[in-house]
Amino acid sequence: MRLLPIRLAARLLLYVSAAGASCAVYRRGRLAEVRALPPGEEGWQMFNDLLLRHANVPVAVAVDTVDELYRPDPLPHARGRDRREMTERRLRQIMHHSPYRAALRQEPMGDDSRRDHYLMMGLTNPAMLAPWLDILHVRGTWLAGIWLVPALAPALARRLGLGSARLLLVSEQTGGLRLSYLEHGELRFSRLAPVDSRQHENPLESYADEIERTRQALVGQRLLARVERLRTLLLDPLNTLSDLHGLLPESSGFQCESIARARLLDTLNLPPSLLAESSDALYLRLLPDAPVGANLMTPEQGKLARARGLGHFFRRAALACAGIAALSSAGLLLDAWHLHGQSEDRLRSAEALRAQESALLREAGGSDAVHHRLRALDAWQTVSALDLSPGPLLEVAMRAVAATGDIRPRRLDWNSPRVRDGAQAVLALEGEVSPFDGDFRRAHARVEALRDRLRATLPTGHSVEVALWPLDAAPEHSLEGEFGQGRLNAPFRIEVALR
Repeated sequence: MRLLPIRLAARLLLYVSAAGASCAVYRRGRLAEVRALPPGEEGWQMFNDLLLRHANVPVAVAVDTVDELYRPDPLPHARGRDRREMTERRLRQIMHHSPYRAALRQEPMGDDSRRDHYLMMGLTNPAMLAPWLDILHVRGTWLAGIWLVPALAPALARRLGLGSARLLLVSEQTGGLRLSYLEHGELRFSRLAPVDSRQHENPLESYADEIERTRQALVGQRLLARVERLRTLLLDPLNTLSDLHGLLPESSGFQCESIARARLLDTLNLPPSLLAESSDALYLRLLPDAPVGANLMTPEQGKLARARGLGHFFRRAALACAGIAALSSAGLLLDAWHLHGQSEDRLRSAEALRAQESALLREAGGSDAVHHRLRALDAWQTVSALDLSPGPLLEVAMRAVAATGDIRPRRLDWNSPRVRDGAQAVLALEGEVSPFDGDFRRAHARVEALRDRLRATLPTGHSVEVALWPLDAAPEHSLEGEFGQGRLNAPFRIEVALR
């Protein structure tokens, strides 16, 4: 590959022929500033002025000349460096006298052999490009590529949706009548016919003669059968070729069609004024889509173009990075300024709060007095948490005793956590079952009923347990009493603890 595609970048486009030239500016996918350049020094000077106005913009060249060569050549299938060396060697054999040559790889051949189909093409008269390239060299403008105009025809056929197997594209150019033959969308043959309108009263008759000669040439090269009808597409950007249909009847082997101005403008996205400036605007618009394999530049020109292209890319990348860095720096500076403003606001707020604090402390007697009061408040809250009053608990206990019945309380003890650090607050209820007739089972049930009533009455967080039953039969406890006494009693002890 000789050069990266030029489709996306800005370019100056130059159409060169022996009869004159045309130039245009291609930017952001659109064509602009199309103008015709007269032959000779006047045209060269106009091109020089264009380069001065568009410095450092690469130039792509389309050449339209009779001094061209096309030869189909099947070669063994190869890849990479082997393919490049093979095609270069074959090009030197075919066109050793011209440095402007290329091997365009086309669709694979129909047979099963491992061979690729190439169209060898070249410019046989390099001298016609010399003045234009000299101007590029003097101005320091780098060359993006050199293409023959017929190499642009397949791109036009694809855009117009022309899917015919065999097709002859005919267009009027500055250099003459361009006739390009395509098979299945691939270029097979092309010729430029300089038309002399003085030979016929009707210039279209000269066009018809050249189209017929081209058909005979295709038959002679066995690209077309003699009895086969040739589909002929007339590119008519100025709507002046409609009468040519009558000169190319179907009886002569032609199937003639026209692509009118409106369709060309719509398909190629061209302003109407550009085609009026130059009929070459049609192919100039196609030049950014030129196939890389058809680039005629010499290897030295290709290396220089790649170097200039990389330099241009890195300069653009450096500028982009510098722009991003500048924007980032501006953003950081803006953030720093914003944060500085916020910090100033916070400092002013802090100063106002300190002033307010000082005023409140003066009213309260100073910071020592405030701290003393805070310590006293903390001590009071600690004591209040431990200072549990037994009054509500005693009332609940006495109501439970009265509700149970046959219970005589003897003693109530209250142990507060202030007395024993870490201990629970405990209310101990001591008493006896009265009257008691010696029935310890009934006394036991009465104490148990009192315990259950206390559990049901007290809120959650209290523990109610019987510490002493009227008759404790536990083996670890001793049996106490006096012989000879005529009265029995049933004492008990219930403890209520705060968990």
